[in-house]
Amino acid sequence: MTKGYITEIFSSFQGEGPYAGRRQIFARFAGCPLSCFYCDTSYARDPRPRFCNVLFLDKKTCIKRNPLSTNEVMDYVKELLTPDLHSICYTGGEPLSSTAFVKEIAKEAKSMNFKNFMETGGYSAGAFASLADYFDFASVDIKLRNHRAVEEKDYDKLYSNELECIRIAVDRGIETIVKVVVVKNTALGEIERICKDLSDFDIKFVLQPVTPHQRNNEDATGGTQIDIVPSVKELFELSEAAGLYLPEVMVIPQLHKLMGIH
Repeated sequence: MTKGYITEIFSSFQGEGPYAGRRQIFARFAGCPLSCFYCDTSYARDPRPRFCNVLFLDKKTCIKRNPLSTNEVMDYVKELLTPDLHSICYTGGEPLSSTAFVKEIAKEAKSMNFKNFMETGGYSAGAFASLADYFDFASVDIKLRNHRAVEEKDYDKLYSNELECIRIAVDRGIETIVKVVVVKNTALGEIERICKDLSDFDIKFVLQPVTPHQRNNEDATGGTQIDIVPSVKELFELSEAAGLYLPEVMVIPQLHKLMGIH
């Protein structure tokens, strides 16, 4: 049985995209090869954390030593089960960094009639292809150049993998969400180019403005998140540009930050 590293497991409302407000059980997989400057889960970048925090419905936390087995993860899923559950959300960090482990958990979850929801930066189309058959939903982030997710010389490779992940998801009948985090002064032309590249895909497209957390307005660089929040005028312009190429465009902030929840 495969074992792997998870930073935390908890139940909450989905805070991003068209399924915002739906109840999910989140498994936050450890490790991420990207380094987006606005990252709000930088604590999950450690690929081998010693412990996984499991937050139970009564708000008590269990600190479990990593690595975990698939059976342990599914036992926690059962304990977190509520009647309003939409799906299990595989997030990070970056779940594609734990391909074999994610695949085993997703396969087991499918056998128990759970729906599986992937949140990924799409950095590896090969890894995504090996997992896709076990997922019902995929939310793929497209990184902009100014996100500084990778070095400039590696950006085109990252972008190519992201597009290929989206193509694979659509081709395999996965409900596909494409999300772009936008900050102040996001280039209109870059959004237009991305949407043009996506125009042949059946997707939901989300522009997600950086959203300050009620309890913490600092970004990963120590700067103030409010300083990088795009204006409403910018969001209207970006949405209109996206609408020239895509039929389903939406602007959705991070609901969980506005609500002040995990």
